[in-house]
Amino acid sequence: MQDEELIQSILQGYGEEYAVIVERYQTQLYRTAYYYTQNVEDARDLTQEIFIKAYNNLEKFKHGSAFSTWLYRLAVNHCIDWKRKKKPDYEESISLDKLANKQAGPEELLLHQEMASEIHKLVRSLPERYRTIFILYYFEGLNPQQIAEILSISKRTVETRLYRGRKIMKNKIPMKLSGGVFNDLPSKSE
Repeated sequence: MQDEELIQSILQGYGEEYAVIVERYQTQLYRTAYYYTQNVEDARDLTQEIFIKAYNNLEKFKHGSAFSTWLYRLAVNHCIDWKRKKKPDYEESISLDKLANKQAGPEELLLHQEMASEIHKLVRSLPERYRTIFILYYFEGLNPQQIAEILSISKRTVETRLYRGRKIMKNKIPMKLSGGVFNDLPSKSE
């Protein structure tokens, strides 16, 4: 069943159909929440909050755009709100689960952890208008048109912000991460 059909069914009183929506989008929304929180429990909580908020606002979904676009917009806005409200002394951490490679030695694992930590810090230090686009483009794998729809901005604005964000990152990236030379952040197509 397509998303729009499921939503119609849910709005007609078949709330149990929402489980299909949750199953369909939970991984993507969790990844988005995790990137903002860098904490498994907070990401789970945020994901659950996002699904509850979406359920309670299903009647506001306009069928002019894809449901996934509407849901991502809601998720990104919720994550940004969470980030603004969180305590300044909140500790952020990098999950070793993501970095662990069974064949990597301790030195290689530590190097990957340090690189991931530095990259996350750099992305988190970007102004909000660039950070959100970086998360959606590089970590969620969305294309500029999808991002434009989610953020209600033009595709050209997305492309410009990606370009400017890369420039900011290039100027901030520590030399140790690039082996002394920094060519450029890769585009998704590379």
